[in-house]
Amino acid sequence: MVEILSKLGLGKEKENGKENVSVHKSTQEMYELTGKMNVPTIFDRYNAQQPQCTFGAQGICCQLCSHGPCRITNKASAGICGATADVIAARNFLRLTAGGAAAYTHHLEMVARTLKATAQGKTTFKIQDPGKLRVVAGALGLDTTKSTEELAVALADAVLSEIKKGADEPLVLVEKFAPKTRLEVWKKLGVIPGGTYAEVGDAMTKTLTSIDTDPVDLLLTTLKVGIATGYMGLVATITLQDILLGTPSPTHSSADLGIIDPKAVNIVAHGHVPLMATAVLKASQSPQMLKLAKDAGAKDIKLLGSMCTGQELMQRSAGSARGFAGQTGNWINQEYLIATGAIDLVMMDLNCSTPGLKSMADHFHTKVISVDKLVRMAGVTDHLDFNPEKANEQAEQIVKMAIDAYKKRNNSKVHIPKYKSEVMAGFSVESCKAALGGSWNPLIDAIKAGSIKGIVAVVGCTTAKTRHDTVAVKLSRELIRRNILVINAGCVSSATQVEGLMRPEAADQAGAGLKAVCKSLGIPPCINYGSCVDIGRIGVAVTEIAGALGVDPSALPVAASAPEYLEQKAVADGAFAVAFGLLLHLAPVPPVTGAPLVAKVLTNDVEALTGGKVLVELDPVKAADAIEAHINSKRAALGLPV
Repeated sequence: MVEILSKLGLGKEKENGKENVSVHKSTQEMYELTGKMNVPTIFDRYNAQQPQCTFGAQGICCQLCSHGPCRITNKASAGICGATADVIAARNFLRLTAGGAAAYTHHLEMVARTLKATAQGKTTFKIQDPGKLRVVAGALGLDTTKSTEELAVALADAVLSEIKKGADEPLVLVEKFAPKTRLEVWKKLGVIPGGTYAEVGDAMTKTLTSIDTDPVDLLLTTLKVGIATGYMGLVATITLQDILLGTPSPTHSSADLGIIDPKAVNIVAHGHVPLMATAVLKASQSPQMLKLAKDAGAKDIKLLGSMCTGQELMQRSAGSARGFAGQTGNWINQEYLIATGAIDLVMMDLNCSTPGLKSMADHFHTKVISVDKLVRMAGVTDHLDFNPEKANEQAEQIVKMAIDAYKKRNNSKVHIPKYKSEVMAGFSVESCKAALGGSWNPLIDAIKAGSIKGIVAVVGCTTAKTRHDTVAVKLSRELIRRNILVINAGCVSSATQVEGLMRPEAADQAGAGLKAVCKSLGIPPCINYGSCVDIGRIGVAVTEIAGALGVDPSALPVAASAPEYLEQKAVADGAFAVAFGLLLHLAPVPPVTGAPLVAKVLTNDVEALTGGKVLVELDPVKAADAIEAHINSKRAALGLPV
C-alpha cells in the first residue's frame, strides 16, 4: 500500500524532525502554531485520510445506481450493468469536466449581468475599458456606432444569449475567436460546442446509468465541454471583466502572510469572482467607513486578497487603489490566515471555501459571510448575495460587520509571520504587447534566436498531496533555469509570488538567455496573468502568436502544466488545453489509471486527433525534462535551433 501511495504522489516528508507540509516558511510556521493550539487543519485531515481508496484514485468506482457501488477488481472486470473500467473512468472524468464548466458559466453570467446593469446606470461600477468593448463588440458583429452604454448592454445580452443556446447551436465566440486551423480540427471531430448550459446538461445526461457507454465518445464530449469552457468560461469572462473593471497593466504589490497589518481592520476577499471585493475596496476607503474604523481603535481598513479574487484585485487595484494590502496566498492558506488572529471578516464568493475555514474562525473573533447565492456553509448565517444594483449598500454593510468584529479581536492571540515578498503584477495580453513595443515580434525573435526556448503556462491549483506548492515552485524554477518563460495563473501565482519568482530580481535565477531578456524589459521570469479564469488570456496570447507565425497553436514551442491540480474547474481547463493542441503536464495522477483505454487515449492517441495530449509526471525535474524535450521537438519542426 505504501508503494502504491508513493506512486500516486502521497506520503509525508520530514525536515529537522518536523513534518514538512509546505514550500512556504509562513505556512509551515502557521501549521506548527495550529498544532500547538491542538486545532486540526487541512494537512492533519489529509494524514487522517491515509491510506486513501485506490479504486477511487484509479477512477474505477461507480455509484450511479442502487446496484452499486461497483468497482473493477481482478475478480470483477465489469460493473453489475456490464460497464467496464474504461466506461466508468470516462464517465467520471466527463462529470468532473462538466462540473467545472458549470461553475465557470455561473461566474460569467454574474459578470455579464453586472456589466449590463452598470451600462444602465444601476450599479456603483463604471465601465473602465470602453476601447476593448468596441473592439470585441465589433468582432462579434455588433453595431459599434452605438454609445458606450448601449453597446455594453448589447454585448452583455449577446453573451447571455450564447450561454443559453442549445447544444446544436454553435457558439459564435468559438467561431470568431478560435484559430481557423483549430476550427477545422474540431469540426472534423464534431466537437464544436453550443451553449454552455446545454453542453453541461448533455454531458450530465450522457453520464447517467447506461446512456452513453462508449468511452471514446465520452472523452470526445469531454473535449467539447472543455472548448465551451475555454471560450465562454475563460475568454468571455476575462473580456467582460476587463471592460467592466479595467484591463490589467503593470503594477507592484506584495504577497504572503506578512502583509497583514495588526493595527488595521482586515477584510479578506476569498474566492474567484472579484465583483463584491471591488465594491468593498471602494467602500472601505470612504471617509465615513474610515472614521468608524478609527473610532473603533483601528488605524486603517485593509482589504486582503486570497486565492483568485486576490489575484484579480492585485492585477487591477494594487497600484491605484488605497486600501488593498496585497495577496495572502492560495486556497490552502485560508485556515492559517484565520489562525493569525488578525482577520476580522472573510467574505466567501465562488469557490474553494472549505468547511475548515469556519471551524478555524470559531476559535477566533473572525466573522465569515457568503456573498454568492450558491455559497453556503454550515454555521455561516450571514449571506449578502451579490446584487449589482445593491453592491454599494452591501459593501458598506460588509465593512461595518468587519469593524464590529475588530472590536472583539483578542490581540494576545495575534501571530503574524514576518515573511513578505514584493510582486510585479498587472500582466495581460495588452500590457505584454505594449512592453514589447506593440507587437509580439520581439518575443518571437527571442524565441527564434533561442534566448527564450519556449513558453510554459504553469497554472491551476495546489494540493496537500504535493506538500503545498512544492511541485509548482520547483517546476517553475526548473523551467526558467532552462530559458523557458513561465506564465502563472490561479493558485500557482500565489506560490511563485510568495517565493519571490515574480520580482524582476528573480531573473538572476533564470538561464542566461531568459535572464538577458527579462533584464532588458525589467520583468520577472515568472509572469503573473492572474486568477484561474485568466488562463483565458494565455489562450488569447497563444492564438495571436500562432497567427503571427502563420501556424497552428499545436506547432508552437509552448506547453501547459497543472502541477498540483485539485478540482473540477482545473479538469475543464485541462480538457481545453488538450483540445487546443497543447501538451498538458498533469499532477497528481488523474483518476483514470485503472482504465487502460482511457489512459492511452489521453496520454497518446488524442495527439493524432488534436495535437495535444496529457503528460503525467510527479517529479518536477523529470516533468521539466519532458516539457523541455517537447519544446525542443517543436523548435526543430519549425527549423529553429535546439
